Amino acid sequence: MGMGVLLPSISINDKTFICKTLAFPKPFSRTLTTTKSQFSRSTKTPPPSIHLSRGKTNSDKQDTVQFDDLRRNWNLKRILFEKLKDKDSDPVRILEEDGDWSQELFWAVVGFLNQTSRSNQVLQVFDKWKSKDNSRVSEFNYRRIVRFLVEEGLVEDAVLSLKEMKNVQNLQVSSEIYDSIIHGFIEKGRIEDALFYLKEMEDLEVKPLTSTYNGLIKAYAMNGLYDDMAKCVKRMESNGCFPDRSTYNLLIREFSVAGLIKMMERTYRIVISKKMDVEVSTMVAMLEVYSNFGILEKMEKVYKRVLRLRPKVYLQDDLIRKVAAVYMENCMFSRLDDMGIDLYSKTGNTHIMWCLRMLAHARLLSRTGMESVGREMDYKKVRWSVSVANIMLFGYAKMKDFGRLKVVLAEMGARGVKPDIVTCGILWDAQGFGFDGVGELGSWRKMGFFGDVVEFKTDPLVLVAFGKGDFLRTVEELDHKRNKVWTYEHLIELVEQH
Repeated sequence: MGMGVLLPSISINDKTFICKTLAFPKPFSRTLTTTKSQFSRSTKTPPPSIHLSRGKTNSDKQDTVQFDDLRRNWNLKRILFEKLKDKDSDPVRILEEDGDWSQELFWAVVGFLNQTSRSNQVLQVFDKWKSKDNSRVSEFNYRRIVRFLVEEGLVEDAVLSLKEMKNVQNLQVSSEIYDSIIHGFIEKGRIEDALFYLKEMEDLEVKPLTSTYNGLIKAYAMNGLYDDMAKCVKRMESNGCFPDRSTYNLLIREFSVAGLIKMMERTYRIVISKKMDVEVSTMVAMLEVYSNFGILEKMEKVYKRVLRLRPKVYLQDDLIRKVAAVYMENCMFSRLDDMGIDLYSKTGNTHIMWCLRMLAHARLLSRTGMESVGREMDYKKVRWSVSVANIMLFGYAKMKDFGRLKVVLAEMGARGVKPDIVTCGILWDAQGFGFDGVGELGSWRKMGFFGDVVEFKTDPLVLVAFGKGDFLRTVEELDHKRNKVWTYEHLIELVEQH
């Protein structure tokens, strides 16, 4: 029995890690490159045979050879990872001992060092590895290692590779390498360093990428340097790199965030005139800035455009609240019902959708509308939230329909809807209109509700629609003075005393 190679033991976790770092060949790919020294094994290809075994095809033999190559590379990587597993191990020394690594093994080592939080050793290994073969001193390898170093936050190491590359004759530094380094400095907030390497690109007549300028534009915006954003676009054009769709959409979004509506609209008109696509995120940013400033007509126009976008756009609840607030400020309460129906077609049953629909009818003081929405919720088996319940309470209190108000309070108990501080405020204020809530407050006291810590669970849109009322305003004053945690019973006593 021949002597086999004794391989080190390997655990399940080690196998999982190796699977992550292995670079599997594509089916029917060329034979994998082997390494020199102890990682090189000469394999003699058997001479072609005229007579093939029954059931064996050339394809079967090719697959067998490829599987042997894959298994051999698996074993090589396993041995190498065993040596590197100790965090005190020196990968440069291991490379010297092994003699050399193939390109596949080298990049596997890079992945291993990255996974084991030793990325700071990669540059030294790269320098030693490429010194063993002049063909490895290539733009491809430099670009790949620079991108890796930047992604790991080692932008200074990436700069060292760039400087070394510039000293190599007949090797051109690519735009992609400069782009990676400039973005690396931008990520660290070092705009001056980023601009230094942009100037170096221009001096060397290396044409910057659009993404390079886009990164600088975003950096200027993050630092509130909006004039510099415009200058960056002019610099971009003067270097023969004209803004594209991504640049213009970025400008619109950043102007929107800053509230620079005129500049946003001017850029938007350029996009339309050039027949470029307006990105979904750009439309949403425009909708948000118009709602922030309460510009109704433009907000509504953009909102309708967003609704028509395909695939469907799912707006954040906070933005929905802003749009709804603008409608309410302009007494366009029926629009809230339309918004709710639109949201239902896109997102289905959501909390805010039912709030909008119930708010529309409550603010219009429509008993029929509120009851209709309530029946629809029951039909769709939607549980009441305290927000929906408080909307109904607000509506009936405004109408001074105390009979229905008591029905809603009873339904809250039957449906297990726990009141919050807004509910208390509605009942307190309703007593000023003639409502006798002694019985309801007494039942809450029996349930132990008054001993609970005060909670605010009502959607803020409800208070935008109806206001805070005397009770909540008094609570705000008390809380501002004392700034402590209250129980409902203690809070109500304080309000009475106040």
